[in-house]
Amino acid sequence: MLSRLPPLPCLRAFEAVVRHRSVTRAAAELGVTQPAVSQRLRQLEAFMGRPLVRRDAGGIAITGEGKAYGVRLERAFAEIHAATEELRTARAERALTISVLATFAQRWLIPRLAGFQAAHPEIEIRLLATSQIADLWREDVDLSIRPGARKRARARSDFLIANDLFPVAGPALLERQPVRAAADLAAQVLLRVESAPRDQDWPRWLAAAGVPKLQPRGWLPFASSSHALEAAIAGLGVAIGHTPLVVDALDAGRLVAPLEHRIEDDGYYLVATRDQADSRKVRSFRSWLLAEHRGGAKGGR
Repeated sequence: MLSRLPPLPCLRAFEAVVRHRSVTRAAAELGVTQPAVSQRLRQLEAFMGRPLVRRDAGGIAITGEGKAYGVRLERAFAEIHAATEELRTARAERALTISVLATFAQRWLIPRLAGFQAAHPEIEIRLLATSQIADLWREDVDLSIRPGARKRARARSDFLIANDLFPVAGPALLERQPVRAAADLAAQVLLRVESAPRDQDWPRWLAAAGVPKLQPRGWLPFASSSHALEAAIAGLGVAIGHTPLVVDALDAGRLVAPLEHRIEDDGYYLVATRDQADSRKVRSFRSWLLAEHRGGAKGGR
């Protein structure tokens, strides 16, 4: 039965012509040329085997049968539009888009998402891993997880987890070359991140530990914190860990923090606009995550 339907472009063109009473305005709405609309009208008339419009010096007129057909087409397209918007709205209500730093997503958030999915299977999580701070008022983002989120009048910020900086290394490396004081790092290879602002992690920590001029046995550069931490787990040297990025590895014994000295960095916050913060999906995610990790995870302040 569907094979006997006219081509959809012809139906759309005719419905627009009937509604606007103009080929010109129909063409503008559909984003095609006037000749293209006229051609589709002729194709529809050929399919129907009868005229639907009359062309004269005054422009275009709709036949009686054409008017009746056009009214039903308008209702049909209105129903399709309503069904489409309903489906899109339902999907938008289910999907929760979160902007987050890639390393934080990989090493802290993703390992915890199974718990949220189990509690809220009706919500679809989409992670937007980017170093750019999302504009929650202009981008298609529901929630942002960022360090040091400043208070904004039109946003809600909830503290998630503390973020301290401290040296970490694999247990096998520390068994071979123990680190009991900051000065012992001179015998180690230090793993550093080249990109800002993480390129300042080691200088900041060494200065705070009282050994700002310490020269290690060597430096091994990496493009990201995640790579540096994986190198530390593999025993290539000592890296600077950030609480949320190493807490799981510390708990599992893949990393060890040999020194107690830590420096405080910006903690991580959940940020949403006031309007987004009141949506059911954002409230569900915030309530679950804060209840699970209120005050930070193990290894935090």
